[in-house]
Amino acid sequence: MVNIPIVLASDKNGIFQMYTTILSAIENKNNDTFYEFYCLIPSKFSKFVNKKFYKLTQKYKNVSIKFIKMGTSFSNIKMQIAHITSPTFYRLKIAELLPNRDKAIYLDIDTIVLADLKELYYTDLGDNYIGGVHHASFALNKNEDSKKYYDSIGFKDMKYYINAGVILWNLKQIRKNNLTKSLIELSLNTYRVMDQDIINLACYGKIKHIDLKYNLMTSFNERFLSNTETTKEFYEFYGEKEVKSALDKPIIIHYASSKKPWIDKTSWLSEYWLKYSKKCPFEKVNKKNFKQKFLNQIKENKFKKTMFWGASLFLEELVATKQVKQHKILGIIDKNTKRQGEKIGNFKIYPPEILDKIKPDIIIFSILNNYSTIYPEIKKIVNKNYPKVKILPCAFGK
Repeated sequence: MVNIPIVLASDKNGIFQMYTTILSAIENKNNDTFYEFYCLIPSKFSKFVNKKFYKLTQKYKNVSIKFIKMGTSFSNIKMQIAHITSPTFYRLKIAELLPNRDKAIYLDIDTIVLADLKELYYTDLGDNYIGGVHHASFALNKNEDSKKYYDSIGFKDMKYYINAGVILWNLKQIRKNNLTKSLIELSLNTYRVMDQDIINLACYGKIKHIDLKYNLMTSFNERFLSNTETTKEFYEFYGEKEVKSALDKPIIIHYASSKKPWIDKTSWLSEYWLKYSKKCPFEKVNKKNFKQKFLNQIKENKFKKTMFWGASLFLEELVATKQVKQHKILGIIDKNTKRQGEKIGNFKIYPPEILDKIKPDIIIFSILNNYSTIYPEIKKIVNKNYPKVKILPCAFGK
């Protein structure tokens, strides 16, 4: 039996994603592999949540799940990236949190595991602190500002820079050289990519490259694989054999782009995520939270003249069940000419040009699917043509 410690981190807003990642790993492991999951969380989850995770250990053999409460650790750090929260920094203490383990695998909660991780776990790290996949988007970045930034913080050769979403940690070596102290000290400074920059800096010169198949990032599709010239560059960076292996049979898919599969179900490789997320007992709870946040936005709205943007099925459902009422809402804007002139309940659907005439104070975005693609586009249109109109993103769009 092979015991493999796997560490994840999240607050209560990432329960749905954390469960999905864990489930995918469990369902694709070998029978002779024992997964020890360590979930780093700020404070205890509800009994309902704990029970659902506990049921996984009852349903599947050779699985344990332990929650480690981190309290206020790293809570005073100012986030440089909007959708990232303090739990991402918890991994910096991983060697202290697992004092009796020599190695551990860390997974971001926007990953899907499609095969047993024994081979990854047994990767010989030598005296390296970590193993990770070199990040082509950083190594091949020709932006001068980015180059100057990484030069200024002491990272001289970006071809060794890794993505921190999947890391094999050499805990024994980290404790031997007291690297945790350096990681914590670096966290007191401000870095553009926060904990990822910190890990790369602290471990510089002691980082082993692991195969791309262990961290196939969906951001690579937009950045490299959609263009002939950049595709060639991408293949040259990793090597043709490594790229083909990762694309043909990825072991870990990392949804590292802004197009998350739980928001945009048509995004690249989303089918792998959806296969496991549909089994998640929190999916209905997740959607319920989305709806409640949206309704709260309407209820708490202090503006006198409000419009929705998006004649979506989500909005239709709320109107049909009388959860959205007429109060202060002047109608719905939608770019689809086929819908313009129709009604959802008592709300008429207008073209964007109506903004010149109606001049609402605020627009509440009401599209759930493809949010990460559509919202920035609509926001740009509104800000450019109607600068006095405030546009409010849906609370569940991150």
